[in-house]
Amino acid sequence: MMVYDHIITEFTTDDLNELVEAEKVCFPGDPWSREAFLDALASGSCHILCAKDMQTSKIVAYSVILCVLDQADLANIAVLPECRGKKLGRELLLETLKKAREMGVSEVFLEVRESNLAARGLYLSSGFVEIGVRRNYYTAPRENAVIMMKKLIEG
Repeated sequence: MMVYDHIITEFTTDDLNELVEAEKVCFPGDPWSREAFLDALASGSCHILCAKDMQTSKIVAYSVILCVLDQADLANIAVLPECRGKKLGRELLLETLKKAREMGVSEVFLEVRESNLAARGLYLSSGFVEIGVRRNYYTAPRENAVIMMKKLIEG
């Protein structure tokens, strides 16, 4: 088994073009546009982490979390296809949840395609629970979204 060497870093604007390209690869049916990323960042509620290959410094995975008061929405978490199956998504998710905790977030919500069993398994094994379904939430192709939630701070 190949060991994958990477580092998780804070997003910088220097990463934007590469992030947009990674988004197109990971979500070809309905990727966020450059403008969507810029709008989210301008809101002040957006936090992005990037996992980068230690040898090439290229983005291989990323997460986007939107925080409002003590709640957050995990808007995006993605791993490039050639880097999947190496626990990188799990590590990135844990780092993202750690960052959310540091920001005072008590609950994290997300939507995931009903058919994305790998992602749903990752979220369930990380303490998320399924709390509902949004019918026909996704386009390209049209599909239901499973709504999930994880409490970070009990109270």
